[in-house]
Amino acid sequence: MPQAQASNGLNFDVLVNILPSAEDIPPLQSYTARDGSTLGYRYYPSADVAGRATPPTLLVLLHGSSASSHYLAPMAEYLAEFAGFDVITPDLRGHGPNPAQRGDVDYIGQLEDDLADLIEHAQQEHAPHDRVAIGGHSSGGGLALRVAAGSQAGKLAGVVLLAPFLAYNAATVRKQAGWATPNLWRIVPLALLNQMNVTRFNHWPVLHFNLPLAYRTGSDTLSYTYRMMESFGTAHYKADLANIRAPILVLVGDRDEAFYAKQFSPPYTPTRPRRSFNLLPVCRIWIS
Repeated sequence: MPQAQASNGLNFDVLVNILPSAEDIPPLQSYTARDGSTLGYRYYPSADVAGRATPPTLLVLLHGSSASSHYLAPMAEYLAEFAGFDVITPDLRGHGPNPAQRGDVDYIGQLEDDLADLIEHAQQEHAPHDRVAIGGHSSGGGLALRVAAGSQAGKLAGVVLLAPFLAYNAATVRKQAGWATPNLWRIVPLALLNQMNVTRFNHWPVLHFNLPLAYRTGSDTLSYTYRMMESFGTAHYKADLANIRAPILVLVGDRDEAFYAKQFSPPYTPTRPRRSFNLLPVCRIWIS
């Protein structure tokens, strides 16, 4: 197989080689969001653990930009089998095989509402969980951070951020990675219009993803509207970090092609002064 490498230098070979077929992972199930939309997710129940005194923790694990829940299957299966989590991996609105509006949402903040509805659905449909954690990869990590600092603040048992995208201008981002191409001629005026509560143009596409042909599956989401871009991630990561009360685990590969692992130093906040920060051979670990 030719190397699945984008012109920006990101190498997708690992993902191509480990991506399981759709037949080998749990099928998509559905839930109904508050607006009546039917959205999909995959469920990985934890392996039975003999003598377990407490029910498993529910972990909602979010995919990154352009992708879907499919590529998270190996990690979700491992966490369910060996770590004892019940794992849910949603196809976020606007993503997956057949979204109603690919790359789009109806309003800024709708992904947060969808995830609150998904957690409620999981508690009723599968099993009640005393502990719920949320995690995500890349932009999914930014969204997990946003959710944990918002309406779910105080309700979550933990937050897991896997090479999270914090902001386009964060010190953690490798600018030369070039994964996404923003249309600043649209983004800047749309941001100004939104400050004046003018949202009628938020459906305009403003972000394109440079996904190589060799890695495309047909279910890829190659562009985002302004309202999707603003919804999928954390708007103010420093403020969000200050508002989270749950323990946080951040994992970043020390050779990550999109992020600088050494820049993921835990910011100090008056309410959460105790943090540990250690470097392991493969990952940058931050636990608080």
